[in-house]
Amino acid sequence: MKRSEDTERRIIQAALDLFVRTGYHGTSINDIMKKVGLTKGALYAHFSSKGDLLLRIIEEFKERYIDEMIRTVNEHKGNAVEKLHRTFTFSSLFAYEHQNLCVFLTFLTTELKTDVDFEPALKNVYRNYREFISQLIRQGIKQGLLRKDLNPDLAALSFMALHDGVLHQWVLNRSQVDGEQYAKTFRRIFLSGLSKQGPC
Repeated sequence: MKRSEDTERRIIQAALDLFVRTGYHGTSINDIMKKVGLTKGALYAHFSSKGDLLLRIIEEFKERYIDEMIRTVNEHKGNAVEKLHRTFTFSSLFAYEHQNLCVFLTFLTTELKTDVDFEPALKNVYRNYREFISQLIRQGIKQGLLRKDLNPDLAALSFMALHDGVLHQWVLNRSQVDGEQYAKTFRRIFLSGLSKQGPC
């Protein structure tokens, strides 16, 4: 990795850590540069503003989490339920390996949703996510594996809401919770609700 790329990566990581801990508006350029140990000039050599830096992190979240999850699951040859299982597995592993990147939008969405500079990027990321989960649920219904009375779009939104809540509670209780069992419990509860044999 070139020195310039290494500096950029350090700035992104510092900003991500601070955004998760103190929020976007609660984090200043000075906070970021102090954490990295560089001057403001170093940041502005890579990013035009704090907002530009945030948009870069949102794009990284989309590429490394959403896009990679979609690619990985689509490569899986199983049926829709098996692909939903693969989605859970990918998400769990990603959260374990990249906690801050995985949870930062969960933590910041409320703060940023009314900001005209960031709302389009947020909606784009979540739209791709929702459409992918909704498509899997539609496939499951067509394959006769999931309940026909489901609204796939609402079920996808429910998945996203539960997933965000699970991540939030995992971060708060990580030292007291077995992450693997927690992920399995979430998977079991959600999929039992989608199943033809699940509760009404």
